Amino acid sequence: MKTWILQKLYWIIPVVLILLGLFLLFVENFSKVTAQPEPDWSRGLLVGKSQVNKLPAIIETKDGHYLFSFFQENKLHTVTMNKEFQIAEEKNYDIPVDKWTQIYQGNNQLIYFDYKNIFDQDKTQLVADVEAFFPLRTTILYVKENKLFQLNPETKKSSEIMAIDLEKEKVSIEEKEDGIHLLLFAKAKGNVDLTLYRIENGKINRLYNTKVKVDPGKIVNNISFTFEEQKLALLLQEELELTQGKPEYFNYFAEIDITKGQQPEQYELKFEDPAIESGKLTEISDIAFTYRDGKPRLLFKANGFTETKYNEKKGFNIYEAEIGEEGKTKSERRSNTAAISTIPQWLNEDTVAWMDLDGAGNKVYVSSNELAKINKQIKHTSEDWLQAFGKTFGMISTSFFAFALSFIWLIWPILFVLFMYVFFSRTVDYDRPWIFHTGIGVYLIAAVLFKDRFFVPNILSSAPGYLTFTGSTYFYLFLIAVIAYFLAIMTKRVNEWIGAPRIIYFVGVHIILLTILFGPYIIY
Repeated sequence: MKTWILQKLYWIIPVVLILLGLFLLFVENFSKVTAQPEPDWSRGLLVGKSQVNKLPAIIETKDGHYLFSFFQENKLHTVTMNKEFQIAEEKNYDIPVDKWTQIYQGNNQLIYFDYKNIFDQDKTQLVADVEAFFPLRTTILYVKENKLFQLNPETKKSSEIMAIDLEKEKVSIEEKEDGIHLLLFAKAKGNVDLTLYRIENGKINRLYNTKVKVDPGKIVNNISFTFEEQKLALLLQEELELTQGKPEYFNYFAEIDITKGQQPEQYELKFEDPAIESGKLTEISDIAFTYRDGKPRLLFKANGFTETKYNEKKGFNIYEAEIGEEGKTKSERRSNTAAISTIPQWLNEDTVAWMDLDGAGNKVYVSSNELAKINKQIKHTSEDWLQAFGKTFGMISTSFFAFALSFIWLIWPILFVLFMYVFFSRTVDYDRPWIFHTGIGVYLIAAVLFKDRFFVPNILSSAPGYLTFTGSTYFYLFLIAVIAYFLAIMTKRVNEWIGAPRIIYFVGVHIILLTILFGPYIIY
């Protein structure tokens, strides 16, 4: 047995090195698939699934727990979790649910809207023919017959607030400790009139009115806002009107002290991608807006860099950004998954939640900067392993382009061998040592001269650090050459191969090992 192994070492060693290279590739991919969004921010902890791509507001209960709501199999499934996100209580409500359903939950009250009528949890109709439904933290607003009403969840009584025409106006709503704030703005091209109101104790007061400038050729799709201590922060999402071609989107920020009556000064927001140097976040949407420590902060969905997938390096994840002076932003990633992450919410300053869209069941996650609390509950799933395996096999399948790139190396030793057989066949038969050494020398000279044909820029930018340190191309060229050389010497002792087969063996081992190490990054 020992003798057999020694005789087959020249095959066993390359196979072991190939398997080692594949293992290193898998480990690298697994680490990328399961990477945290930021060094100080945890991966997502799965807390539930929903058949509908909607995530109702997550409620913090009086005892400090979190109430999650999931739409499942024509029922509403609610889960109460403690601060460690362990289940404390579960309930099911037998109500009809679909993608149009909206719900309000608070103080053990469930009220839902089926896109036409409002019902309580006993399916008793409270209000009919409703145009719009706005569930808030402590109350409900709705629009009926061009009027805005407030519905008291406990008494289930409605009171009229103001007139509103949703055909001509859009509304954004924010509820804070000092009351409910409404921002109304006209659905029209050109400059936008907007008005800020406060609802307090069932009464509405107008706080501020202004006109926001819109550049010619652009239309306002949406305005998000937050209001604190007489400061109104606005985020305008605009689109360039085009008759053809890909639409262009813009985000503008303005901050107004409403006590001064100033004209809002706008700044175009650019969001740097925190996951890659010089990258930009695009397709900003699903915005949550607030003030924190006196500075406006955004939580949003955006298209940015990720290495969780094989065939593309862009994906929709959740980001948080602070807006500084003159609209300068600092972004941080809050999710890092291969699925489309959407509907982000703050649970508190240190924790966010969102939904990953998945046809088999949309998944709801939470992540936090309290790493010890979250990470101890996160386990690697079969999905993580499958994703890493899929990425690895995908990269291996494209790595064989390396053979085409190395053809310029390969052709020279082949021509040398053919030349020797045609003109010096007797010398070849005598197996002169210089034939073997000249053949591999010709190959290595070609490899050095044309190394940039194989080590393309994409390899140097994508491969891990242990493959791309300074001088790594020369290091691996010659390290693998030394290994291939001693293996080729072994073939002479075991099989008595002459020079030409040993040259081909040397070249084959050298190219295959380089392909296993570097080939996966040629296209990736």
